[in-house]
Amino acid sequence: MSHPVGTLLAATYRTPAGPIVVVVDPHAAGDLGPSEYGAVVASTFRDLDDAADRIPIGFDIRPRSTVPFITDVLARYADGDLDALDEVSVSQPGGPFQQRAWRAMRTIRAGSVDTYAGLARRAGNARAARAAGTVCSTNLVAPFVPCHRIVASNGIGGYGYGMDIKVALLEHEGVLL
Repeated sequence: MSHPVGTLLAATYRTPAGPIVVVVDPHAAGDLGPSEYGAVVASTFRDLDDAADRIPIGFDIRPRSTVPFITDVLARYADGDLDALDEVSVSQPGGPFQQRAWRAMRTIRAGSVDTYAGLARRAGNARAARAAGTVCSTNLVAPFVPCHRIVASNGIGGYGYGMDIKVALLEHEGVLL
């Protein structure tokens, strides 16, 4: 079935932290290159309206049952294959520091965390810890870009979807809090 450019597909999936809405652009090539499903362009632990608020104006979102590849990845992640999320190609707009920080987040292995200062270093600007926090808060494709693995130097830090979601993801990945 072909979709006109500008049509995105959305579906809700189960995760260890609760339901997640994932929006896919079937025509996009994401950070891992072209794929049969396109790229994930938004995801949220809230609802479809929240996902729609996260994408640029001018796209039509069509709810569907699932995208098979995403279904498989999230099922494997829930079943303990913690590296499965790394297989999902994502695409999100952002400046050079944001793109470097999001790439850096994807290098943080499941079961480990880094600090905002550590993320800033990984992204090439050791003095940009506050900016690293902002990059986390503007991440459109959590948990595929795992901002939940970034913590404050003096504690767990915040999370846009609430601490219960962050804790559930980290505990599922084996991080002792």
